Amino acid sequence: MKIAVQKTDDREVAKELVQTVFVTLYQNKAGAHKINSLQAYLYTMLKNKLLDHYRHLLVQKKFHLQSTNQYERVSNNDVESYVDTRELENRLGEEVAKLPPQCQTVFRMRREQEMSNKEIATTLNISENTVEQHMRKAIRLLREALNISKKALFFLL
Repeated sequence: MKIAVQKTDDREVAKELVQTVFVTLYQNKAGAHKINSLQAYLYTMLKNKLLDHYRHLLVQKKFHLQSTNQYERVSNNDVESYVDTRELENRLGEEVAKLPPQCQTVFRMRREQEMSNKEIATTLNISENTVEQHMRKAIRLLREALNISKKALFFLL
C-alpha cells in the first residue's frame, strides 16, 4: 500500500489499486499453487496495475487535449465561416442591385418574398416562361459576378 501511495500521490487511488490486486489474486486462486513468492507476485501485480493506471491517465489526458483542440478549431471555423458568409451575402446584395431592372424585380420577388413563378407572372403581368427566363439570367449573371459554382449559389440563395 505504501508503494502505491508513493507512486500515485493519492491515497484513494492507491487503495483502489491494491484492492484490485487482491481481487485479481482471489479470482485466480486456482493457479495460486504455482506462485513461488507471494510477495514478489503481489509486487509485480501492483506494478502492472500502476502502469495500467498511468496509461489510462495518459489516454484521458490525450482525449481531453484533442477534444479541447477540436472545440477551439470548430469555434474558430464557425467564426470564419460566419464572417465569410456575411461578406458573400453583402457581395450578393451588391450584385443583385446591378441586375437589369425587370430581372432584379423578378429575382427579389422569388428569393426575398418567396413568391412562386405563377404569382410573379400574375403580379407583373408577364408569362411564367418570362419569369423563368429572368431567373435563369439573374442566376447566371450572379454566378459570373461572384465567380462561384451552381451548388454554392443554390445554398446561398
